[in-house]
Amino acid sequence: MESLVGGYHDGNVFNLVDSRTIDSRHQMHSSLVRRLSLEKELEGHHGCVNTIAWNSRGSLLISGSDDTQINIWSYSGRKLLHSIDSGHSANIFCTKFVPETSDEQVVSGAGDAEVRSFKLSRLNRRRADENAISPSAHFQCHTRRVKKLAVEVGNPNVVWSASEDGTLRQHDFREVSSCPPAGAAHQECRSVLININ
Repeated sequence: MESLVGGYHDGNVFNLVDSRTIDSRHQMHSSLVRRLSLEKELEGHHGCVNTIAWNSRGSLLISGSDDTQINIWSYSGRKLLHSIDSGHSANIFCTKFVPETSDEQVVSGAGDAEVRSFKLSRLNRRRADENAISPSAHFQCHTRRVKKLAVEVGNPNVVWSASEDGTLRQHDFREVSSCPPAGAAHQECRSVLININ
């Protein structure tokens, strides 16, 4: 890691990029960085935004926040398209568009240790003043905050989640839930791929 960031110890990204070389594969000139500017500030969250991600075509952004809302933004229109009351009870730390769903399905992970998936078509069946939709899948397998999600290009059925509980888990949307129900006799959760504990 030290060779990648060189003298980047003070948190100043400009100094890192100004050095021209980030690693042997990526080069950038400082004049490019100086030309970067704020294009538009998108307003729609009422808390710290913890995550943003592009859809596969780069036309939509998804964001998640401390306000537990998931927002879908049009990049070309620079506007908020949808705001979803996620039902999470703590900060959202990660969001993704699920591939091969025509941007119809999104997934979120949060400080409540839950992973939730939503089908955006359900937004069409709600009242105009209502932001809440039921998740299409709801995984309560982790015991601590979910900090990262990963999806695989070409696979609309699976999402991976990494948590502060030391586990990496695989969730299959076709199963809706991959963990033993609360109160069930103790059994090993089959969604665990890696457990560093």
